Amino acid sequence: MAWHPSCVSLRETSQNGSKSLESAANIVRSGECIRSLQHRGILIRVIHESGALQVVRTDIDPGGAFDNFELGDSPAYHLVLDGNPVFRASNRLDHLMPGDSIVFSDARPYTVSNNAPSRSVILTVLFRDSNRDARS
Repeated sequence: MAWHPSCVSLRETSQNGSKSLESAANIVRSGECIRSLQHRGILIRVIHESGALQVVRTDIDPGGAFDNFELGDSPAYHLVLDGNPVFRASNRLDHLMPGDSIVFSDARPYTVSNNAPSRSVILTVLFRDSNRDARS
């Protein structure tokens, strides 16, 4: 299992038609991402990175599951966009609905699963430790 830069690449076109990423506003279109990881009914797409911040969209098919280590084991804010994912951490089980969010601010392991009959979609903001990332 490896990250793939095979998703539609991010682009920014200036008024004169040349590509530029130096604008103050960058539009990320549906399907665009920096890199993606797909396995066992899970599609994880990194849609934005900036310093210690990373924004990830995860699509979970019915019966799919993943753990926080697949996201890089960083403090994370998860916002449910669609579906009914289940977050399990130690002795805690949380069933979330669209609009609900959950924050994991430490390194304890957790899993996210989708037992519902339809796909779940989660938007995640990861708060990376740039010192730790430089060592790995």
